[in-house]
Amino acid sequence: MYDQGDLSVKPNVVTYGAVIDAFAKSMDRNAAGRADALLANMVALHQADPGRHADLRPNTYVFNTVINAWAKSKERGAAAKAEEMLVAMDRLHASGFPGLKPDAFTYTAVIDAYAKSGYRGAASRADLLLDQMEAKYASGDSDLKPNTFTYNAVINALAKSGEPGAAARAERVLHNMVNRLRAGGGSDVKPTTINFNTVLDAWAKSGEGEAAADRAEAILEWMDKLNKAGNTDVKPDTITFNAVIDAWARSGCKRGPERAEQILNHMDELYQAGNMDVKPDTYTYNTLINALAKSGEHGAASRAEEILAIMEQRFRGGDKSFKPNTRSHTSVIDAWAKSGEQGAAVRAEHILNTLQNLYETTSDPDIKPNVYTANAVMNACAFTKHEADRAGALEMAFRVFEWLDSQKDIKPDAYTFTIMLSVCSNLIDKSDPGARFNYAKMLFQKCCDSGYVNDHVLWKLKLTVSENEYTELVGFGIETKAVDLPAAWTRLVTLNRKSAGDNRNNWSRRNRR
Repeated sequence: MYDQGDLSVKPNVVTYGAVIDAFAKSMDRNAAGRADALLANMVALHQADPGRHADLRPNTYVFNTVINAWAKSKERGAAAKAEEMLVAMDRLHASGFPGLKPDAFTYTAVIDAYAKSGYRGAASRADLLLDQMEAKYASGDSDLKPNTFTYNAVINALAKSGEPGAAARAERVLHNMVNRLRAGGGSDVKPTTINFNTVLDAWAKSGEGEAAADRAEAILEWMDKLNKAGNTDVKPDTITFNAVIDAWARSGCKRGPERAEQILNHMDELYQAGNMDVKPDTYTYNTLINALAKSGEHGAASRAEEILAIMEQRFRGGDKSFKPNTRSHTSVIDAWAKSGEQGAAVRAEHILNTLQNLYETTSDPDIKPNVYTANAVMNACAFTKHEADRAGALEMAFRVFEWLDSQKDIKPDAYTFTIMLSVCSNLIDKSDPGARFNYAKMLFQKCCDSGYVNDHVLWKLKLTVSENEYTELVGFGIETKAVDLPAAWTRLVTLNRKSAGDNRNNWSRRNRR
């Protein structure tokens, strides 16, 4: 209507802003892109004729709305597009738009976009943007004072990234938060138990072994000290202790299981003394069992089974927080599988049978055996180390495999076939190549039919049969990779990744004045 001469309906920045805001809040597919295009069009009209379109002068609010739309969208490259808009704001502000200055919301939205993207390098980019904010704020730009939301986004991004050194960097950001609070940062910066727990989880999953576990314990002590000094927003809870126990479970060090159990006992003492915030739960006990399972130390499997019995006793006593689940039993089976002790496979199958009987009696989905449970028993059989156990372990492995294969709602997976080929390779004597070939043939054919052939399956097959037998079964030579095989054989296996798409948007091509 305006283009046809009706000057009374000329759209202005408020009009554009309302439509952009509607797109941003709609959460529709391509909403961020449409909001972005509207803003780019508004800026282009103003730049083409600043006099005629003075009322289309862009401002920080409109840009922030579009940046926030990109941050909340799930489109590939959304974070990069949000940052391109931040750069465009800086350029336009420097070229004479005083009302178009990036503020804390702008930076926080871009940081949040990177935090949610999950792409490699995104956490580092979020951390760098926070550093820029802090430097500019320290230099006197009061509009760029980071707040709790800013710090939270960066800590979460680093903690979940898995990048080398991410846990230490997340802890550094947490220290900055605490220091800001001590320096009188006000209510806009308030570290909480959630922030500390996020950093603890990052250390637990960092892969840095005993050093990571030690750092996790130090952070737990730091939390306790802050709380006792009067900071009620920071108080260790069950999740806190679970993360520290998990750090020891993943540490790979000899004292890991012992330290994990000591921390659990301390938790229980605090709980029994009246601290309801640190009550141990199923996850706590499962993590301790996992620590024992990973250790492979003599007696660890027996202790894991004792821990399971404690869980069952407390659950039967009426406390549902200690309810053993499928993972509890599977981890104990795994402990036996890694123990190397005589009779380990028998103990593993006994736990599976107990679990199956319990499930059939109760129909409780929390204790239903799954493929991982069966795989753990077969693994115990495959790596039986005692001669007296070998014959029984071979028979047991195929008995469990047949049980798994007969189930309606769970079936063997790629790891199942890898384990069972290890059973053939390790437990059927090389002096009986016919038996090795026949069992391997049956397993490989089932694996092909199920679509789970991968490179691990092929490698185990090579170890079980001769080169000629391998060629007969696979149809190709021993250098064959799974990606070269018929698609039907590998249909349930991820063999490659798709490349990323085009991340450009209006702001990578416009407003470069």
